Amino acid sequence: MWGNDKPAQKRENHHGEGWLRSPNGSKVVRIRSSSSSRHAAWCEVSDADRSDSGQLLVRHHRRMLRFNAQQLWHNLIRQGWTRCDAQW
Repeated sequence: MWGNDKPAQKRENHHGEGWLRSPNGSKVVRIRSSSSSRHAAWCEVSDADRSDSGQLLVRHHRRMLRFNAQQLWHNLIRQGWTRCDAQW
């Protein structure tokens, strides 16, 4: 009744995790689903910088509301970030 008119959401092997790379390739962001509480859905966001040797160094790891993580994803895409494969 309620959800019959909505199209099915298509997810191909994402399992609630997405990766973005900055336009110059020096930064990577991972956003993945986390456990939900009684009142809200949460995501974990990790930022990493590429060092001079080419290795990724995780700089920040934080939890945010799923809505805010979705807004972050869309804003980064608008700024020129692109999807990439899992980095770690």
